[in-house]
Amino acid sequence: MDPGPDFAVADIVFDQNYFYCKVEPVLFANGCGTGDASKGDTQGACHFSATAYRLTDYTPRVGDTCGGGVVPGTNVIPDSAQHNYQTSQARMKRDPDLAPLLQRPTLNQFHPRKIFELNSMDANAIRQWATVFSNQ
Repeated sequence: MDPGPDFAVADIVFDQNYFYCKVEPVLFANGCGTGDASKGDTQGACHFSATAYRLTDYTPRVGDTCGGGVVPGTNVIPDSAQHNYQTSQARMKRDPDLAPLLQRPTLNQFHPRKIFELNSMDANAIRQWATVFSNQ
């Protein structure tokens, strides 16, 4: 799957288990892919189709199999889930105050609307991901 035109290799690698079990569920629960018609979004016009930061919908989602925040070892990660991880990691930073993945949906950087508050549980899930990484 093509990661998009602004693909870059990160200096660090953020934890995949944490992404699949905590971050990706936040993105889908807040309609980041489909948009939220009740808030004026056109159906399917957000990160499933309208931006360079593309998310891919798939089922069953990897996060549905997480137990205690860990993806089962026998679980094969689908290409669409790997794509979501790679494109999200490219928008993450060790300092979440600089990470578009956190700053845009909280309107601290440009985004069409506020998705969640900076001090919310959803923001905390993304903020915590900044602490779960390894050096390449």
